[in-house]
Amino acid sequence: MKINSGDFITIIGSNGAGKSTLFKVLMGLVKPLKGDYIINNKNMNNATPFQLSKMISIVYQNPDMGVFPDLTIKENLILGAKKGLRFFKFGKLPSLDLLKRLDMGLEKRLNTKVKELSGGQKQALALILATMSKPKLLLLDEHTAALDPRVTEKIMELTLRINKELNITTLMISHNTLVISKYCDKIIRIEDGEIVHAA
Repeated sequence: MKINSGDFITIIGSNGAGKSTLFKVLMGLVKPLKGDYIINNKNMNNATPFQLSKMISIVYQNPDMGVFPDLTIKENLILGAKKGLRFFKFGKLPSLDLLKRLDMGLEKRLNTKVKELSGGQKQALALILATMSKPKLLLLDEHTAALDPRVTEKIMELTLRINKELNITTLMISHNTLVISKYCDKIIRIEDGEIVHAA
């Protein structure tokens, strides 16, 4: 499988096909049994999860896995901004612009604790936090599966904006055919641990 910079690819397949295992390989949690895992012409087969975390971010289905619920929105953004940086200016964070463009009113609730937000608001924040450091690769593990259709559309619009405007290569696991057909560039089907279709 070859992924070009800036691609937005959806991974599909039945339960147990190997979609989540592929993500674990990409995050360094599972070592490949054969073949090579290469990012920017560098072999990552023996890279640790810590080393890969500097280049790869993931957003899970459960919004609480990508945020700090007991901290405020502002504190979450500060922690996200400090990833890989020694100094920053909070007022100039591009994440504030993303918050405003979401049209969820989060930019007006910066001192609200995240645990008080809805699932969709948490997921939007988790997505922004995952991409503040501009990773080489963004992994989305069914990140809209627990959301209603209206919120799903907002999250997917934000996802597409991040993919295109920040040029972050994106791999998304999804079973939502409407989401797949509307937003992704390519589809890869996995069955029994093998790629059986790529278009």
